[in-house]
Amino acid sequence: MEGDFRSKFTVFQGRDDFVTLARKEDGTAAWRVSAFDDLGESWPFRRECAFFSPKDEERIQEFFREKEKKGLYLLARVQSGIQQQRRMERQRRKEQEILDRMEALPPLPQDIGEWLHYNVMPAYFFYDYKKGRQMVSGTCSSCGKEVEIAGARHNRQAACPGCGREVTMKARGRRGCLHDRKTCQVLQKTGPDELAIRIVKCYYTYKTDDIPKKMICENARLFVKKQDAGGIRCETYYKSYGGLLTSWRHGVRLVFYYWQNNFEADRCGHVYCGNLPGELEGTPWQYCPVKAYYGHYLEEMEMESFLSAYLVHPKFEHLIKTGFFNLAMGLVYSRYQSCELDETQDRTHRLLGVMAEDVPFLRHLDPDFAVLGTFREYCRLNLKDRQKLLLWQMGNKVERDVLKILAHITPHRLMRYMDSQYSFLSLRQTKYGTARYSSMQALVSEYRDYLDMCVKQKYDMRNSFVLYPKDLQKSHDKVARRIKMKADAKMRRDFKAAYNSIMQRMDFEMDGMKILYPATPDEIISEGNTLHHCVGGYVDRVARKECVILFLRQCADESKSFYTIEVREREVVQVRGMKNDPPTPKVKKFMEQWKKRVLAAPAMQQAA
Repeated sequence: MEGDFRSKFTVFQGRDDFVTLARKEDGTAAWRVSAFDDLGESWPFRRECAFFSPKDEERIQEFFREKEKKGLYLLARVQSGIQQQRRMERQRRKEQEILDRMEALPPLPQDIGEWLHYNVMPAYFFYDYKKGRQMVSGTCSSCGKEVEIAGARHNRQAACPGCGREVTMKARGRRGCLHDRKTCQVLQKTGPDELAIRIVKCYYTYKTDDIPKKMICENARLFVKKQDAGGIRCETYYKSYGGLLTSWRHGVRLVFYYWQNNFEADRCGHVYCGNLPGELEGTPWQYCPVKAYYGHYLEEMEMESFLSAYLVHPKFEHLIKTGFFNLAMGLVYSRYQSCELDETQDRTHRLLGVMAEDVPFLRHLDPDFAVLGTFREYCRLNLKDRQKLLLWQMGNKVERDVLKILAHITPHRLMRYMDSQYSFLSLRQTKYGTARYSSMQALVSEYRDYLDMCVKQKYDMRNSFVLYPKDLQKSHDKVARRIKMKADAKMRRDFKAAYNSIMQRMDFEMDGMKILYPATPDEIISEGNTLHHCVGGYVDRVARKECVILFLRQCADESKSFYTIEVREREVVQVRGMKNDPPTPKVKKFMEQWKKRVLAAPAMQQAA
């Protein structure tokens, strides 16, 4: 500061500590713990500093009892050592807190290695190949016994006669070096309302011996505690390298790319059930059906979400005990359920929202929420053949449009008519050599469109000739050609408002193709007439915002009709070309990219 000769920094230095008093321009002062090198604007600061006299430098050397090093360098070195000590002390305090947190953990079960070996890690049958031998002698890696297996072939599956485990047969001359790794989870009680999930990694390596080299290590710990407001709070630790007191670190293990599988960071794993239900006793999860759920699938699972779902859903245990494992899985791992369960009910059929006589059928079927939602609609309508209809749908992979058709015919007649039509219509091909009805779903959707058009044309929907045409395709195309829809003023306003809400949000262009919007209802009708399909009958649906119709055009000639797209609730339902031709491979590639980049984008959520 010009005209001010007072010191800006005053350093108070001891052998074990230091502090700096910094004077500001406004005359106030503040204490700083920065090292000498960090006081100035340049690095290192000591290059710009000098002593008033050699005696001053000697005093510093005498204070630190060091004659070989220069004063400022010596000062910086001493302060660096003090800072290192401070860092180590902070690290010790943090690690001591972690050690205190881990004190409640009991040792891992003694038989965890044996359980992993016999239940989780893959088993092999190692043998020496000899041509022409029917019975082959070899070693089972699971039980370690010499056994004989008939017709051994490399990489085929068989059952070990000694222990009964399924083994993969490996010829010793071809097996090379085998590496297996699996994840296991161990639940342990750490308090009246807290559980620890211990993540254990197991590595097996087979080099030249038939006995694997094993490495079993714990790599993460999750402390799960019940929250008063509901749900759980999870405190996570992972094992790392180094550390003054412990190698455990607080937080989640870092990965290079979040969406790429990383075995070390993966917390899904098999569940050790040897200490259950003892470890759950006296906790909020005392009756949590972990053992029953894992025993049903015997697959890796994420325990944190499972324990949370048990607290959030009152009937979670009821579902598993009554055999509805897929519904329980949906509650745990799916953010979207197509229907809701009435968890205030104690009876299974009321919980599911179905008839009491349907419970055994559904238990055997073990439906997910999508299938249950469909069946509940059939129960609401009190359909006679609802069980047969659901099995028919699942067998033919029919997921939509059935309810619309059932407004006109019975389930029995629907199944019989669709089967009879599909027997010959599935063989019809387009001019590109592809099947027009590549699946039963395509035929059911076309039948639904046909019935809708007949209703709008005010046909007699009790007439069997209307309901069950001899050739559905020809009748569908004939009715579609007759539709000449003239929209009234209200419908045109609704139509324009529907497209104004999505205008420019669905734009996309790639590979010489682009998405266009119809400007008027007449353009949709003209599109149907040009391509000889039934899109002209969809104008009122567009106006009611039940669906969106878009045009796929080739950039070289945007005025020429190419393909028509129907979208419902951000899902592409139909892509049809001339005379209902399915999309070509190039068009399919375009549609996949459009769905990924546009329909799935956050900007479409509000427009949906």
